[in-house]
Amino acid sequence: MDQEQRNARRLIMRVPMRVRSIKEMPEGEQCVDSLNISIRGTYFAAEGRFQVGEKVEVRLKMPEPVISGQKTEWCFTGRVAHVDRLGSNGKSGVGVHFLYYCAGDRKSD
Repeated sequence: MDQEQRNARRLIMRVPMRVRSIKEMPEGEQCVDSLNISIRGTYFAAEGRFQVGEKVEVRLKMPEPVISGQKTEWCFTGRVAHVDRLGSNGKSGVGVHFLYYCAGDRKSD
């Protein structure tokens, strides 16, 4: 992992998120909790199969220690940077680098 991706302060905290592959319909999103998060990305455990390089949508309310004073939901488009096996429970650790975002409620298509 290059140094530029690690310049943002990472917080070890659980943040409820909804994640899906850009290729999937919104009904295919998974509810997960972050294991750590920063303004540049997140790491979470998931049962789904994510591939390095795959684009994903991550929806969450950014925690106060990351961005203070916000109250809206954020929608990030990110790229899966790495996938790690987490023990024998079938879950994978998924690292996502945020590419761009929008804040506020998004209307369903």
